[in-house]
Amino acid sequence: MKNVTVKDVMTHLVVSFHPDDPIIEAARRLARNRISGGPVVEDGRVVGMVSEADLIAAVMPPVKVEHGASVLEFLTMLARAKPHPKAHGVTVNEVMTPIVIQIGPEASIWEAASLMERRGVKRLPVVDEEDQLVGLISRADLVRSMARDDEDIRTDVLEAVAVLGGENFEDLQVTCTDGVVTLRGGADRRSTKEIATELASRVAGVVEVVDHLMAEYDDRKTAVPISIDHLPNWPDSATAGEQIRH
Repeated sequence: MKNVTVKDVMTHLVVSFHPDDPIIEAARRLARNRISGGPVVEDGRVVGMVSEADLIAAVMPPVKVEHGASVLEFLTMLARAKPHPKAHGVTVNEVMTPIVIQIGPEASIWEAASLMERRGVKRLPVVDEEDQLVGLISRADLVRSMARDDEDIRTDVLEAVAVLGGENFEDLQVTCTDGVVTLRGGADRRSTKEIATELASRVAGVVEVVDHLMAEYDDRKTAVPISIDHLPNWPDSATAGEQIRH
């Protein structure tokens, strides 16, 4: 799955905050959306990150909380609680973390996972070349990208291979079990067979491609090398996988 990028799995509809937002309102929005934090944005650019821990520390007086309480329980308690006197007038800007760790949409999910692990963060703002916020990627997004339903993977493999043209295959069969995709049937030539297996390997969630395709004609010595990067665009989800067994 090394070819899966951040843009393939990130959340596009981001719950964000402005530096001037009151922290009580920020707490209510986090609780309402059942999330533990989000980016602070000004003029389209991320200027900080605010989490439930930041808000709780600023608003709540010291309280005894049961070990293992969930984020939602914390936020619900915060949203309903009577604010600490010193919290009146406090804004997100005063409690947020101003040092922001960002990532680009073209980075791989492995780069995102490594960055989260090294910096000890749960989420990363995704910004374009002009530092404008385009999405957010969290640990949950990474986990979901690695645990797709087999039928969804199979459908995406069929759509990816379809760019080669149905007339170039005979009785094409695609199955998927636990992320392992098997291709059976016939291809018009060796190059078509190889490109089909490569396209299948790039679908999100594919961990291996087992190639049982039969090529009618071996064009390895006569064909001009073909790069799949010059093929028509296939669905965004058609990107992943790396192990191909022949």
